[in-house]
Amino acid sequence: MTKDKKAALKEATTDTLLATVINFPLNMLLLFVANRTFLSWMETETEQIFWTSVYLTIVFSAVAITRKTYVRLYFNKKNLKKQAKKT
Repeated sequence: MTKDKKAALKEATTDTLLATVINFPLNMLLLFVANRTFLSWMETETEQIFWTSVYLTIVFSAVAITRKTYVRLYFNKKNLKKQAKKT
């Protein structure tokens, strides 16, 4: 495996583990909030499932974009430091 592939695998693994640590408790919190707020006034289970999915998708997308941006910036900074040491 090349250095680039190893670095990419390390970044992907770090990002995935970080996502798991963030997303599991966030999911529990969001489901609790959904259950206590907007789910109570929906009449059908189909509405509840649909709007909960929309709500979760929007929040998780925003969190993922933020997380991935900072993970990428961290690894980019780390790589720049390595390159600076080589020169």
